[in-house]
Amino acid sequence: MKMKALLPDAVLVVILWLAAVPLSAGEKPNILFILTDDLGYADLACNGSDLYRTPHLDRLAQQGTRFTQAYTAAHVCSPTRASIMTGKYPARVRLTDWLTGHEKPHARLQIPPWTKGLPADEVTIAELLKPQGYATGWFGKWHLGDGAQDHGFEAGDQTWELNRKQDQEDPKGVFTVTQDALKFIDQTQGEKRPFFVAVSHYSPHGPIRFEDKLRDEYQTIIDQKQPRQTNAGYAAMIEALDASVGQLLQGLDERGLAENTLVIFFSDNGGALSFTNNAPLRGGKGTFYEGGIRVPFLVRWPGEVPAGKVSDTVISSVDFFPTFAALTEARLPENIDGVNIVENLKGKAETGRETLYWHYPHYHAEKPAGAIRKGNWKLIEWFETGETELFDLSSDPHEERNLAKEQPAKNDELLADLHHWQKSVQAQLPVLNPHYNPETADLSVQQLEKKRKQEEKARQQLEKAPEKGKAKAQNKEKAG
Repeated sequence: MKMKALLPDAVLVVILWLAAVPLSAGEKPNILFILTDDLGYADLACNGSDLYRTPHLDRLAQQGTRFTQAYTAAHVCSPTRASIMTGKYPARVRLTDWLTGHEKPHARLQIPPWTKGLPADEVTIAELLKPQGYATGWFGKWHLGDGAQDHGFEAGDQTWELNRKQDQEDPKGVFTVTQDALKFIDQTQGEKRPFFVAVSHYSPHGPIRFEDKLRDEYQTIIDQKQPRQTNAGYAAMIEALDASVGQLLQGLDERGLAENTLVIFFSDNGGALSFTNNAPLRGGKGTFYEGGIRVPFLVRWPGEVPAGKVSDTVISSVDFFPTFAALTEARLPENIDGVNIVENLKGKAETGRETLYWHYPHYHAEKPAGAIRKGNWKLIEWFETGETELFDLSSDPHEERNLAKEQPAKNDELLADLHHWQKSVQAQLPVLNPHYNPETADLSVQQLEKKRKQEEKARQQLEKAPEKGKAKAQNKEKAG
């Protein structure tokens, strides 16, 4: 009788112990997360570029799945990076602009207070995966304040100088970042730990850096074929980026790690219109049109993710966090906005998210706005005027026809949903600016200061003009 009474408790203890023991490195997938800066949806050959050569990324797409409707949580870098790091919408974290953002003192709206750095109390991917036995490293651009090691990553280098690096053989440090990541991967294998490694490139964000010979090759192609994309330096920069990804993938092969490594390739927002052309998508970085928020998304995991598949599943950058949690059996914190897309990655589920939201109470390429995509319908609300734009992406993927007046019921439905979501995440809204000046509304603090100095210089010259005229007259009189 005593043994029978003790047996269930003993079994329970064993079960709980087994559940708490992390799986071995061979049983948990490694995760290689490749993040680019300002890479547009159409900046890959496999996504329709008629100029850029991206053979390694095209091969990655062939070896895995290419998603055609992947969205960033913002149209600028820092908020999207915060969404990746936390699984939360930028509005919830209140990190809603790039660091340190634009400031226009005389604009119509006054932007609300916002968080200029990733809050220390937010659980990051590194802090999520560390208890599961993962080694974590972040190499390259961070742009969330502090540094990656201040938010749980055990290794990494976020040297901003790489963004300006002009080395012909290592433009913007694309190969330096890759080699640093591979060295860390070697270290994790010696310790027999699974890894999460982020290779976060500064490319192809400006300033443009390239190999001169390669730039000249592209210029010849542009002159002869007149493609849609016409920036030869940018094209050369992307080819270097692609080559660095090739080094990463080759590194996995050489180390025998490819089979058990989930590789993700993503961008933090759409392409900058000053450098590239996002057609057939409208707009670019800094706008809520598709060219600003829809980005390349490639996934490879041999034996798990279908090879050669193209998926129209709608996903968001907030979905990575809960997906990594599901893959590693990590416990999610509260108030996560993302959803687990493991079944979507594995090709076992074809439907994605029904609704996505965006919030940007700041000034950039466009004015402050919010947006929602629900099914194939998308609405943009402009905060200055309250005006809306409504598009049916199924019949108008280029967002050329505003249906707000033709479809008032659908417009009101989406607008109400957007406002409800804003309240649910306590999104901060801009207010009327008491210092609004329509003549200088579009000028930043720096531009206003430059304008002030120019006006002061002109005033001083004007004051000196009568004195010069008087002296000139006196000299003329003496000469006469």
